[in-house]
Amino acid sequence: HLTCTGLSKFAVQAALETAKDAGVHNILALRGDAGKGQSMWSPHPEGFKNATELVRFIKSTYGDHFGIAVAGHPEGHIDGSGVDYDLKYLKEKIDAGADFIVTQFFYDTEVFINYVEKCREIGITCPIIPGVMAIQSYPSFLRMTQFCKTKVSKDITAMLEAVKDDDEAVKTKGVEIAVEMCQKLLREGYCDGVHFYTLNLERSVRRILEKLESVDPDDHNFSSKTQRKLPWRPSTLETRKKEEVRPINWANRPKSYMKRTEDWDEFPNGRWGDARSPAFGELSDSHFYRFTLGNVEDRKAMLGENPTALQDVYDVFGDYILGKIPLLPWCEQSLQPESFTIQEELAALNRKGFLTINSQPAVNGVPSDDPVFGWGGKGGYCYQKAYVECFVSPENFAKLLESAEKRESLNLYGLNSKGEEVKVGQEGGGVTALTWGVFPNREVLQPTVFDPEIFVHTWSEEAFSLWQTMWLSLYDEESEAYELLEEIHDTFYLVAIVDNEFQ
Repeated sequence: HLTCTGLSKFAVQAALETAKDAGVHNILALRGDAGKGQSMWSPHPEGFKNATELVRFIKSTYGDHFGIAVAGHPEGHIDGSGVDYDLKYLKEKIDAGADFIVTQFFYDTEVFINYVEKCREIGITCPIIPGVMAIQSYPSFLRMTQFCKTKVSKDITAMLEAVKDDDEAVKTKGVEIAVEMCQKLLREGYCDGVHFYTLNLERSVRRILEKLESVDPDDHNFSSKTQRKLPWRPSTLETRKKEEVRPINWANRPKSYMKRTEDWDEFPNGRWGDARSPAFGELSDSHFYRFTLGNVEDRKAMLGENPTALQDVYDVFGDYILGKIPLLPWCEQSLQPESFTIQEELAALNRKGFLTINSQPAVNGVPSDDPVFGWGGKGGYCYQKAYVECFVSPENFAKLLESAEKRESLNLYGLNSKGEEVKVGQEGGGVTALTWGVFPNREVLQPTVFDPEIFVHTWSEEAFSLWQTMWLSLYDEESEAYELLEEIHDTFYLVAIVDNEFQ
């Protein structure tokens, strides 16, 4: 996705060059939403005025290197301009060089069919791919459809109303609705494919694909990670092809880690080594990567319209663990499958004020083709030390300290935003392998490590900053919500705990 919002033409071209170098061949060219604090969209003084200009620039500069997609709005843009008005500008985008259209989501197939017919009538002949969004919960369904002004039939409304208090039942109904929509559009030839809006919650989409018989339910190559080369997703960049080790702290923010290390001359291969080595560059020199949680309304829908008590914040973290919201500022992806084994326990911990942002259970020699914990290919065995990283109040921090001091197998590292550190059980400690694997005819691999230097001096700064840049900034400075989140940032501790007893 590439938008015009807040970007000069130079910045847009820089982004396109980066995409090209990374092997990206498809760009969804968008105007974008209004910037932070703006009620109306306005272009950058040195940027593009609309998506048509962006498409024309991409086409004239890069020719056919990029396949260019543009947005279509079967029910009209949310600015209220209307379908017919939007179609005029859609035609301009296609004439400027766009190759296909991806539509906003809808829940009435007739709306999409009529839209396609109108497009064809005005000479738009390119593929039009319908956008389908699986329903994850009743409140989020209401928010999204109301915000986007999406038409919902009485039948769908009644179907969801009947189970609105049961999230699993809502998801099941959502799958049924999506399957029926897809079957009609695909069977009757109104489209050649479907674009799913997953919101990083892929399980419902997989269920839809299974019911459409697009995938084999027993095909582990689709759903599991048994074919993973490493526990984390390796980069496709040529410069990083030998990278084999990463610190665990960015496990849920891999794009941030990629951004912060993009200028490194070398990448850890086999062993992490000394993080202070100049060969690895300086993690702390790079800016913090900020992924989007949507506009202000979307972020408040996920993080809270007006949190005024600590429990309000604790419940947000608990909802993330249970999959009720897709993202957190510290987690740019949904909960990893290996954490499903401790999901209920994690949710309960979060609701009690132990706000986990990273964790993994202990694993003692599972086969490397295990559908959840396996990686590295067949014939090997995988191991993990239990690890948890969380934000806690000073009171809960005292409880953790007391517990850690009673267990010799635990290493605890804690610090607050002022840089005040507390350590337990790691005298003379250094880098710790958290994940390792033993494979035939290969050295032992240890792709995930915990480095105290990185945690204390680099990751903690980024982690604390996200309270301010991605959450506290949503609220007025005079509000109770702002005061609450500022207190959390200023007083809570960031804690990392390693349990060396993995058997």
